[in-house]
Amino acid sequence: MYISKVTIDDYRGFSHFEAELSKLTVIIGENESGKSNFFSALSLPLSNNDINFNRKRLEVADINSLKILQFYKSIIEEEDEATILAKIPVVKVVIEMRDPKNEYEESLLKNWLCDDESGSLYSISYVFQPKKEDDLIKSAREILKGVTTIDDVRWFTFPIENYDYQIISTNNGKQIGFSELKRLSVNLIGAERDDFAQNNSVRSNNVLTRMLMSTLDDSEKAEIDKAYTTFFKAIEGTNTFQKLISPDPDFKNFSDYIENIDCIPNLPNLRSILSNITLKAGDVFLYQRGLGERNLIHILILFEYFKKEKKYFNLCCIEEPEAHLSVNNLKLATDFINKSTSEGTGLLQTLVSSHSPSVINKLELSNVLVFSGDKAISLKKSSSDLQDYLRKRPNFDILKLLFANKLILVEGPTEEMLINSVLQTQIDKLRAVEVVSIGHKGFRTFLDIWLEVNRGNAEKRIGVVRDYDGEDKAKADHDSYDAEHKNICVRTTVNRTLENDLAEAGGNLSVMQEVFGLPGDCAAEDAANVMISDKAETMLALCDSILDAKKPKIVTLPPHIQEVIDFVS
Repeated sequence: MYISKVTIDDYRGFSHFEAELSKLTVIIGENESGKSNFFSALSLPLSNNDINFNRKRLEVADINSLKILQFYKSIIEEEDEATILAKIPVVKVVIEMRDPKNEYEESLLKNWLCDDESGSLYSISYVFQPKKEDDLIKSAREILKGVTTIDDVRWFTFPIENYDYQIISTNNGKQIGFSELKRLSVNLIGAERDDFAQNNSVRSNNVLTRMLMSTLDDSEKAEIDKAYTTFFKAIEGTNTFQKLISPDPDFKNFSDYIENIDCIPNLPNLRSILSNITLKAGDVFLYQRGLGERNLIHILILFEYFKKEKKYFNLCCIEEPEAHLSVNNLKLATDFINKSTSEGTGLLQTLVSSHSPSVINKLELSNVLVFSGDKAISLKKSSSDLQDYLRKRPNFDILKLLFANKLILVEGPTEEMLINSVLQTQIDKLRAVEVVSIGHKGFRTFLDIWLEVNRGNAEKRIGVVRDYDGEDKAKADHDSYDAEHKNICVRTTVNRTLENDLAEAGGNLSVMQEVFGLPGDCAAEDAANVMISDKAETMLALCDSILDAKKPKIVTLPPHIQEVIDFVS
């Protein structure tokens, strides 16, 4: 079983947001795209663990501020009562679950079965709404008394005290009690994790204690109790208390009292005993190891703890597993997450948010969910060609492809070197434009996935620089993207390849003659052939001459490249 869909209304930055999830989902997006708020929203309908306790009764900052202002505006403008009621902000988080694998999993969900064509949809809802709508409107009108324009209103004056929450079955609206709710748990391994790295005076943590408590059986607990009793007898044998006060012969009665007093164990419970245990790595305490080492162990131990649960469903949310990890440790962590989710019980589902291309590529593009604006775009249906490509190039920066504001795609390293070298002489453009070599001619696959995320977004622009290579149909296919989308610019060489167009542009021929030691009467075609014969080395030499600190060469970019740069810039 797993959560297949989440719908969020009026919560923080979400006005209305829907996301479809898999057993393993990798969530990517730019900063402030809502990834952390999404994890937080999941904790509202689901049971919380005390590793990351989130209150279910919200504060005014948890309600979408634009919705509050729309509600206020409706009151200020004295709209009819039905319109005002319709604009009351109501925070709602709905989760839909599917695919219980056995009778036990069905028993966990049976009370939430919905009327659905598939016959196997289960759903619960968190709703935070006014206890009485009339009271909320009355309070809002009191706050807005004398106000004539929405510009004079602040959203944080909203009368949140009129609200309360419920967790209900989506199908019949019946409230769900804690005993049922605890069967579905959300667990967060946050990006700011350092629970095992406490200062020298605090050498234990609640997480480790709880993990030890859950793994010990009755006989092992009895052994610990027995060991503690033996430990105390050793202390008792030292006559500790008697050493505190020396007998005084002048006060015999007092000495009699002292002789009757002794130490006895305080009989702490097992949790108190275990709370004095901490972790070590090698011969030192774990908190003495580097931050990356501590974070890796934190992820491995916590995830192992969550995935072993056999009674309840666990949604494990991991923020930025790459934080503080070296390349090798990150590979180990992602392998562990991937295999644990795929090979674990049906009661484990994993969500990972990341800014690391290696995490995304390792956990597979088909598992990626892109947060962009008010959309959550699944790449599950992305081209198999692209997925195969990424497997061959595990270090390809898919994030740069999806999120760069100004992006130029080129076929190979020669175009990439040339454009970057020229841009490096133009500081303002160097900071703004990203150039990505895809290593082949299949631009359409990359444009399709880019459009999934950025279609119609005027702030995002992408350009394509390609060789003609005598392929008229391929050129026409690529040109169609340019014609149909205002934020795409595709340009092709006039000649067969870049080198020919470069040799013919401006005064480049004389520069190439000097750089490559060619005769003064050398034709443009001959200079181009020299570059074609050893593309990487000759382009590197030309770029070095462009960036020469003492006497830089001025190279004119061919029109098809310059037009793309001008477009994205």
